[in-house]
Amino acid sequence: MTPWRDGRSRLSERIADELQTEILRGGLVPNLRLPTEVELMERYSVSRTVVREAAKLLEQRGLVSVAPGRGMVVAAFDGARIAEQFSILMLASDGTFGDLLELRLALELQVTTAAAASATTDDLDRLAASISEGSAAIGEDGSVDAEAFLDADMNFHELLAQASGNPFFDLVCRPINSFLRSYYQHRDGYPSNPSLTLREHEEILQNLRRRDTYATRKAAEEHLRRLQRKWRPPTDGASPPSIREMSSTNDAEAAQRRQTTYTHVQEA
Repeated sequence: MTPWRDGRSRLSERIADELQTEILRGGLVPNLRLPTEVELMERYSVSRTVVREAAKLLEQRGLVSVAPGRGMVVAAFDGARIAEQFSILMLASDGTFGDLLELRLALELQVTTAAAASATTDDLDRLAASISEGSAAIGEDGSVDAEAFLDADMNFHELLAQASGNPFFDLVCRPINSFLRSYYQHRDGYPSNPSLTLREHEEILQNLRRRDTYATRKAAEEHLRRLQRKWRPPTDGASPPSIREMSSTNDAEAAQRRQTTYTHVQEA
């Protein structure tokens, strides 16, 4: 192969990009051993430093893992790192929680519409199991295991994306649900009316079983809009706090003052 004559950082990026293409074409097979440093040095006629920088780039992308004595292998790529990075971006965003819920609504309406046409029997069984898990988190005395209920709640929405049959829905919805899971975990008001949440999940599921795309979409919209109604615009003209303000330790007091301008609707 013709040696690459370019800046070192540019060389490492080009090698990383080429190796990434090979990995993706191979189907992202976990633990598949990649060429050794020496083999890559010979292939591209570059130094060991350039090869190691390329490996570091691939590692940062979550595509490979590198260990002494084992070399570079394809990592088990499940999108977890993307979800984590996306969550960090949302925490630093000037967007509001209401903005995020609006995005979620737009995505999930199409997700449920697609799921009504594509969900398999196994998909429906998994959705039913998540509802049962949510129900089990509610005690006979009405007490709620908030952590267990949160897991079941978020799992239901993640399973919906998987049931859509469109892998891109799962890829896009996963970081949003991951962020919401973390967000709700630190909110005393969660869950709000868990029994109603389960009934709404059950209605979505029954419509999915009937392959009724219109009814499924309508049930999902009513479920998500109920959550949106809990966050009404400020009545005094003040701007709602951004997610960054609501999540920042330094701005917590200011965010709390602005948060009180919301009308938080408690469900009956």
